[in-house]
Amino acid sequence: MRIIFLLFAFLSIGSPLKAQQFFYFINFKDKPNFKNRLYQPASYISERAINRRTRNRVPLNLNDLPPDSSYLAQLSTLPLVIYGKSRWLNGALVLVNSKEILTQINHLPFVEKVTYAGQCQFFESDGLLSQRTLQNQINQLEQVFTNKDTLLDTLALGRSYEQLHQINSEYLLGKGFNGSGVLIAVLDAGFKNLDMLPSFKHLFNERRILATYDFVDAEEEVFEDDEHGLAVMSCLASYQPGLIVGSAAKSQYILLRTENPNSEFLVEEYLWLFAAEYADSAGVDIINSSLGYTKHDDKSMGHKFNELDGKTTIITQAAEIASSKGILVVASAGNEGNDPWRKITAPADGEQVLSIGAVDRKGNTVSFSSIGPTADKRIKPDLVARGKNTILMASNGKVFEGNGTSYATPLIAAAAAQLLQIAPKSSAKKIKEVLLLSANQYNNPDKQIGYGLPDLKLAAAMLLVKQDSIVDVTAKDDHILHLVVFVNQKQKAKLNIEYVNQHFSEKHTLDLEKGLNRIPIKRNKKRSTEMYQLSVDLTDKKLIYQALRP
Repeated sequence: MRIIFLLFAFLSIGSPLKAQQFFYFINFKDKPNFKNRLYQPASYISERAINRRTRNRVPLNLNDLPPDSSYLAQLSTLPLVIYGKSRWLNGALVLVNSKEILTQINHLPFVEKVTYAGQCQFFESDGLLSQRTLQNQINQLEQVFTNKDTLLDTLALGRSYEQLHQINSEYLLGKGFNGSGVLIAVLDAGFKNLDMLPSFKHLFNERRILATYDFVDAEEEVFEDDEHGLAVMSCLASYQPGLIVGSAAKSQYILLRTENPNSEFLVEEYLWLFAAEYADSAGVDIINSSLGYTKHDDKSMGHKFNELDGKTTIITQAAEIASSKGILVVASAGNEGNDPWRKITAPADGEQVLSIGAVDRKGNTVSFSSIGPTADKRIKPDLVARGKNTILMASNGKVFEGNGTSYATPLIAAAAAQLLQIAPKSSAKKIKEVLLLSANQYNNPDKQIGYGLPDLKLAAAMLLVKQDSIVDVTAKDDHILHLVVFVNQKQKAKLNIEYVNQHFSEKHTLDLEKGLNRIPIKRNKKRSTEMYQLSVDLTDKKLIYQALRP
């Protein structure tokens, strides 16, 4: 058993404020004396977070350090509530009941900028503002790793089978890869009744939920609010054989509520930031976020399309920083396809974020799924999974079919957990690479479904290859082969296709980059239905693909 110490404080509250309250984010100018703490990471992030950074070759950074305590102390002398503190953006979210205090805040010498984040509409009563900090509520997390109940029977997947089979996730489940050893943070609007349903009983019996926190209402309870997160979790972690099964049922989870479905203000993007920082400090491997932001109740806060450039919105900045820490951030593309907006939502525009669109059971595009590209013309979404008639669990314990990129997203996040279990030393960047390379339209991505549906069987094979080899050959249509080759150095190579029965061959020149290469090969249309054998002549060896296929 290992213990994680989470050195992250969320609330610093004096007496509760009354009357109308407003959120502001205060950016500090610097972090004085940071050199004394930077190389003592155990004082501000967990051991697991340090190990993840090591695996991903992520150096310690100034934004890993908390805001200066003396700055926070000076702020706390004013009539306000310090609602949250950000390491990454070096500042604090404060709650005030008079805008007149802004003059005092702006005159503080360490304050760089003050941003209005919206009205406070979260609390039913002032009593919900807890005096306890998040550190005091959740200061020790137990990690218990088990590996049992291997899924081998396809029938055990129940109604989940189709959506898992569509991306070959069920193939990995059959091999015993169910996300064991992977820690996933789910950022959502609530997980209503998850603690009461048979489909999730195993998470509590095996102590797989390591922590919960509601950043909206500042409390630990996340099982009494919106059920959107429950539906998301059913794609990740449900386990009721014969009915519904998630492909990462053996992963561990941190459940974090950041979204208030009753209002939409910029403050929720800051709450997402705090949750992502918490997930980082806890050492999570994957963040699943089935949330997206464009419009806000206050129109001045709403995003314009030119802001979806991967670096402008608060939530996308947070997602990109999380990615830079070695976390694989998987985010929904949005459900704006039928709205005038049409485009993806933040943080799906993040360059390192793995953004997910939706398709139906046959892999066809669905009209509600938000489309790309980003404002700076990058391909988005990255991948798709089943988001129409997705099999989900409701808060009453019944299985239903739901629509949304929200539900395609956890199918991919769970798939990423399976891959990370297969190769636990892999970086988040590598997991993302093989998912994209395995997708069915990798060589021809578009603005509707990006690179398409990933193939988990192929992704696993690509993830494990270390030596020069032909990893896979697949016929996508009558006269195009998709060749996957791994080489340890950049080079030119010769591809030879031998048609066995006709004594006929085709030759192609390949420009291979170091690492994985997926190359479409156009064949002679007259020969494309015949049996063939492949060989690739490298600089110093010949690679032969042994299987003969029509």
